[in-house]
Amino acid sequence: MSPQTISMQRRQLGTELRQLREAANLLQEDAARQLGKANNKISRLENGKVTVTRLELDTLLELYRASDEEARWCRDVLGGTTAKRGKAAQATVLRGPTWFRPFRDFERDASEIFQVNVELVPGVLQTPDYIKGLFTSRGRDAEGAAADETLRIREARRTVLTRDEPPKFHFVLSESALRRQIGGPAVMAAQLEYLAEVARLDNVEIQVVPFDSQSYEHLTSNFTIFRFDSDSAHDIGYIELYNDAMYPDMNKNPELVRSLNDLFGRLRAVALGPVESRSLVVELAEEFGRQAGRPTGRDGRDVHRRDRLDDE
Repeated sequence: MSPQTISMQRRQLGTELRQLREAANLLQEDAARQLGKANNKISRLENGKVTVTRLELDTLLELYRASDEEARWCRDVLGGTTAKRGKAAQATVLRGPTWFRPFRDFERDASEIFQVNVELVPGVLQTPDYIKGLFTSRGRDAEGAAADETLRIREARRTVLTRDEPPKFHFVLSESALRRQIGGPAVMAAQLEYLAEVARLDNVEIQVVPFDSQSYEHLTSNFTIFRFDSDSAHDIGYIELYNDAMYPDMNKNPELVRSLNDLFGRLRAVALGPVESRSLVVELAEEFGRQAGRPTGRDGRDVHRRDRLDDE
């Protein structure tokens, strides 16, 4: 691996090991001492800059009291057994129930996140009723175990928006994502009102590509770019596929990651500005509110109150 790049697998393994170490209430120095290595070994490992041998990994997993499932996942990442090579630029493709786990980890660890959504509101911005509406629209039980688990995960993900030192989020949404009616007019009105609140946070920028845009860029699929330490040299992409996901990185797929960055910049340029975008969101929220037969105008709430956002 080039010393200037970090592969998706190394980043993922480092993140997993850091979370296990912190859960065990251990310092990096404690782990380094157990391995008989310099203190910066663990720091570099958790940042994805170096890897470990299988013996070193087993030592850390035992020290961290990892569960069987956690240990198996870490060994799979180390061995590459969860990483299947797709034909598209040899990006890492994860299949089955593990495909979204790296996304959640990278979302917590990234310094900046660039996300494009075409048809739906991004998961980290979805309200509980919107999520239930998604289950109902797919013919699934909105009160079942799967829905409860999704609600729990999305609620945990939303905390990243308002935590101390949160990542900077940049969203580009198609107007379709705001108009597609999920759960009915009342649900959509509340969802868009929440979106308007979040848009006022200092670390969140939301831009909308309107239907009447005079400029056109390729806006037909969702993708995300994770940036770490504000350094694009270590960017990791995310492209959601049907029942799996592709994670191109600057080690294996530099051209693909650069093309995603370029496309995001061009979409940003043709979208409405953040202020104009928020005005459109508020306008559509009021439109859905009228359809639902209730008054709107909650836009005057103090959106800087963190407890309001956390209680959604």
